[in-house]
Amino acid sequence: MKSSSTDAAATGSAPTAGEPAPLAAPARAPAPPRAGNTSPGPPGVRGRGARQASSWLIPATVVIVIIGLWQLLVDVLGLKPYFIPSPWRVVVTFEESFGEITSSCVPTISQAVVGFAIGNGLAVIMSIWFVHVSAARRALYPLAIVLQSIPLVALAPVAIVTLGNGFTTKVVMTGIISFFPTLVNMMRGLAAVDPNMLQLFQSVHSSRLQVLARLRWPMSLPYLFAGLRITASASMVGAIIVEWISSDTGLGYMIINSTYQFNTPLLWASIVAASLLVLAAFGVVVLAERLLVPWARTAKFGV
Repeated sequence: MKSSSTDAAATGSAPTAGEPAPLAAPARAPAPPRAGNTSPGPPGVRGRGARQASSWLIPATVVIVIIGLWQLLVDVLGLKPYFIPSPWRVVVTFEESFGEITSSCVPTISQAVVGFAIGNGLAVIMSIWFVHVSAARRALYPLAIVLQSIPLVALAPVAIVTLGNGFTTKVVMTGIISFFPTLVNMMRGLAAVDPNMLQLFQSVHSSRLQVLARLRWPMSLPYLFAGLRITASASMVGAIIVEWISSDTGLGYMIINSTYQFNTPLLWASIVAASLLVLAAFGVVVLAERLLVPWARTAKFGV
């Protein structure tokens, strides 16, 4: 009997009368979905979206908390507006003085943009020269380091005495601020080429201009924009600082003038305007990098 039942089970035939039916194998329960893999879309895209959301959400939350605590302390302690105004008072002052603030931003922006363009343009040209001519790099690069080590507040009076108290002085000072970070980053970028790729270009007898245009320049663009992100903010701050020292227009002059007049709400409103200008300058460079150097962003996030 055992052998017949075994044969029937092996051949898939029904068991004979009087023998118990074989037990069926229990059905497997469906596997639960893995954690972190429930949302639609490729994992790399989801991870990048989460990183982007957290990069904005966390700072925004911190800023909101700080502003809330600021408003609470002013209300609880009863601080006077000439000492520390409340955030709401700063917003009201910003709205009331919006025309004056925007008119003061115009010369600051123009000085920062022109100085930014000149300083970064010279830095790019000199970095190309330094990479290809080692003698020039050894002779002039230390001078650039010395110039960068001089504080802006110490260099500004010299520029005023030499160039006068005008638009040219402010552009020169802003250009000096923008020059050194871009010079350092571009020199690193132009030198950070793949040796195998460089040998390949040399094996087909490419000229220096061809190597620069087709190999060194594309490889240096991420380094260039890393420097531009720094100088975009620094040039705006530098223009405001120069206006503190010697100017009768601009956002820096408004900040100093409101300080002398003890107009603290207008002082804070001017500081908010300056912060918005710096953030806008940084944002413009980041947007340009995303449009012009998309491969750098892909390499950064790994997607």
